[in-house]
Amino acid sequence: MRLYPLNDVVLSIKGNAQNFLKGLSSNTTQAPYNAFLNLYGRIVSTFYQQMVSDDEFLIAVASVNVEKLLKHLELYAKLNNTQIRPTEFKAYMDLESAGYVFKTEDFQAQVSEEEFTLFRLKNNLPLLGVDYHVDEFILNIDEHTFVSYSKGCFLGQEPVSKVHNRSKPSRKLVVKFEDECTQIEKAMMTSKTKDPQSGRIQGFVFIHNQGEKT
Repeated sequence: MRLYPLNDVVLSIKGNAQNFLKGLSSNTTQAPYNAFLNLYGRIVSTFYQQMVSDDEFLIAVASVNVEKLLKHLELYAKLNNTQIRPTEFKAYMDLESAGYVFKTEDFQAQVSEEEFTLFRLKNNLPLLGVDYHVDEFILNIDEHTFVSYSKGCFLGQEPVSKVHNRSKPSRKLVVKFEDECTQIEKAMMTSKTKDPQSGRIQGFVFIHNQGEKT
């Protein structure tokens, strides 16, 4: 493994956890990435999820967003008899598997910040709080990573399904070379780093979605 420590808090969702996630989150419980949305399909939090048992899931949430997420979930958790608590686990990204690893031990970064950023750009792995933020419409980030269109009802499903089926997101987050960007895009670009093959600077940037829907 080649681990990079993430600035995430790992939460335990326990007690009727499957039903809790199925009713509130936008993706299936089998998918690695998921999201909690508001009624308008806007992000409350994206997260990585891992099943511990039929009754418990661990989710990794950006630390800057934990308090707001817990407040959002508080009432639903009470109604569902679900407990949501911080754990002792720490979240790491494994660059060999492109997946998250949860460990109780502290590990130093085994790759540099630049290498980790380049890895995220190559694998289209933007970070909440860095490349996109709370209250962004979920499909502006990705139409498939965080959403299942066949799982059944979830909070925010109506606007998400409407855009997916009848239209397209108004803008989308992409990886782009800086020298191909407008001045506005250059100013808004995040996670900028040099591509070692071309020597060009690249990063994440929101662009106006003019492409045809696929």
